[in-house]
Amino acid sequence: MSQKLRKIMIDKIVTVEPSVTVKKAVELMNLHDIGCLVVVHSGKPVGIMTERDMLKRVIHKSRNPAKTRIVDVMSKPLVTASPDMRAGDATKLMFERNIKKLPVVENGRLVGLVSMTDLLRSEGVAEFLNKELLSGVSNRMKKAVSLYSDPERQNRRKCPMIAKDGFQMGCLDTKCMWWTGEECAVTQLSRKLSVGDLQGVDIAQNETCVE
Repeated sequence: MSQKLRKIMIDKIVTVEPSVTVKKAVELMNLHDIGCLVVVHSGKPVGIMTERDMLKRVIHKSRNPAKTRIVDVMSKPLVTASPDMRAGDATKLMFERNIKKLPVVENGRLVGLVSMTDLLRSEGVAEFLNKELLSGVSNRMKKAVSLYSDPERQNRRKCPMIAKDGFQMGCLDTKCMWWTGEECAVTQLSRKLSVGDLQGVDIAQNETCVE
């Protein structure tokens, strides 16, 4: 059985008032290095503002961030869960509503937040997933699931050079852009560094910039 959300959720949530401008909200997100803000009015959560909301409702609509208020572009009504909801049930809810952030509310008060990544990493959720549950789910959600539920991906060693949608990818072997014809260039360099093959080389004068 999967864990309750109170054991998975983060309890330090950055919130914002509905009257705040998108520009100030973005500044706040950059300051805290986060991808969403829960919108709170009179102490109660009323909506959520995500990076995707900004792309769809601000950038795509050519709205002025300095004049547009959060209340006009936030996602509402807010989909929430209770702290005692199981991670598996929360995952199902997020699939049904096509969301990747789920505020946790108790007695009308915001007490936490869980993301799809948090749930997929938690114990028991991978076993809960099935084709029927994923039917109709958006591609962006399926990509997130595949990175955590595919046994082959989980067993691959992680590549320090490749990331996608915020996730570190598993080794792609011969399909990787760093494959030299015999082995991975990253693996080759790592081995040289570990055995001291570069001993005596002036690294400061021989830096290579990989783009």
